[in-house]
Amino acid sequence: MKTKLDLKKIFKQRNIKLSDCQTSTEELNDFITLDLIKRGNIDASLVALTSTIMNVACWYSKKDFVIDLLQGCTAQLEQEKFVESGKKLN
Repeated sequence: MKTKLDLKKIFKQRNIKLSDCQTSTEELNDFITLDLIKRGNIDASLVALTSTIMNVACWYSKKDFVIDLLQGCTAQLEQEKFVESGKKLN
């Protein structure tokens, strides 16, 4: 299982610039926000985003990177879920 610290390590190893991520995130957020306002189906949008991530990973031979990235994201979401619910992580 990946952790948030593992993600930082992955980004550093791959020399990913934070500014590039921020620019892409802002553009994607604008598009997604407009789409959600228009359609209002958050679940469908999340499925579409996941599908797009998987497609891009295949197109550009980035499956291993995406697996690491999504495992790190899952670990972070699980950690936040436990904090919100008051349960303890083992």
